[in-house]
Amino acid sequence: MVDTCRIERATGTTPDPDSLAEVPVYETVYEGKCRVQRPGSLAPRESVAGGFEFGINTVTLQAPLSATGVRKYDRVTVTAIADTTDPDLLGLVATVRANLTKTHPTKRTLICEEVS
Repeated sequence: MVDTCRIERATGTTPDPDSLAEVPVYETVYEGKCRVQRPGSLAPRESVAGGFEFGINTVTLQAPLSATGVRKYDRVTVTAIADTTDPDLLGLVATVRANLTKTHPTKRTLICEEVS
């Protein structure tokens, strides 16, 4: 694993000092090495909400087994990439949809969705 990501969980909200709108507050669940893959067999879905079109892409994130306690709806952000990594992955933000656990794991595998 050559890239770096941060996995965060929303813990509540706080007012934005400029707009006074409620914005989420996050706590870090994991920060460290990761690997991002996009399954080739899953086509992106197109959706419309509130008059806006957007795509939903499936992303698979792999992290060391030390990345424990990751839950559905946690937020994943790719914070650093290696020289050999696709530069478009830097800054990727996705939402965890499943933590694929099993008896004899070698890595933590998370199925995520990226809204574009």
